[in-house]
Amino acid sequence: MKTTEVVLRSIKDTLSWNVVKIALITGVPLAILWLGVALFLWQPVVGLSEKFIGWVPFSILKANGAFLLGGFFWFQAVLITFALIVAVFNVPIFRMLDSKKYTHFSILLLLLISLGWTLFAFLNWDLVYKEVEKVLTWFPFETLQAGVAAMLAALIFYNLFIVSLSVVILMMRKSFLHTLQKRDYPDAVLLQKEEQGSFLPIAVRDVVIFTVLMILFFPLLFVPFFNIAVQVVLWAWLIKESYFLSVSSLYVKKDEIEKLRVHQIVLWTIALTASLLNLVPVINILAPFFAMVMYFHWVMLNKAS
Repeated sequence: MKTTEVVLRSIKDTLSWNVVKIALITGVPLAILWLGVALFLWQPVVGLSEKFIGWVPFSILKANGAFLLGGFFWFQAVLITFALIVAVFNVPIFRMLDSKKYTHFSILLLLLISLGWTLFAFLNWDLVYKEVEKVLTWFPFETLQAGVAAMLAALIFYNLFIVSLSVVILMMRKSFLHTLQKRDYPDAVLLQKEEQGSFLPIAVRDVVIFTVLMILFFPLLFVPFFNIAVQVVLWAWLIKESYFLSVSSLYVKKDEIEKLRVHQIVLWTIALTASLLNLVPVINILAPFFAMVMYFHWVMLNKAS
């Protein structure tokens, strides 16, 4: 019952205007910043990627290129479908909904479209793969190599964005969690500063480990489907411990934190669920907030158990 309650509350709270506003204020500037950095460092990073993938057999490179290119087409299909629906039905929808509900509706619509195209690609993957592979056969090896290198370079900068967003939200957690605490758990007490445990060393450690693992597992990014699993697990590793401790340190004493910490399956499930949102365009800026809010509700509902 508690797990269901945690998920439902977290979805509602993450889509609240208070959280969406903070997500836009933090996520959009960071995205613009890393886009600028990517434009400035694009050629050197693509060059390094090209040197590395020069060691990859052509058949593997072509398969991964088809997979990555298929992902690009999926991204475009999501955005185009969303734009068409908004263009056709925007006026009647806007008249029926106020500004806050309109924001929630837009996010939910984008999520449903993303899930719809994902389901279509999954059910028709053989057809999609063959068609994309035909496109790749039109290019010589050098062009395919450059295309895959560009996609991998984009993935590198995207991971830098995810890491920076995750760290920034750690610093801001008290501002929006305290609002939720006063509303949903008025009897809970915010610990004094000297009573709060430290989570920053853990956060720094996990960022370093995440970076090292990304480098070590870089070859696995050429294996279709497996590359997504590796990426999601690494994103989950990045936030699992630091987000749990950052929430617990505000409301739970150190000895009680250790009792909650033994529930590793729950902690990993929360991190993996939130990390999956990083695969969805636009919705990804809400992923770390969703993780933080889920940890918050789970901790508050279980700390007295």
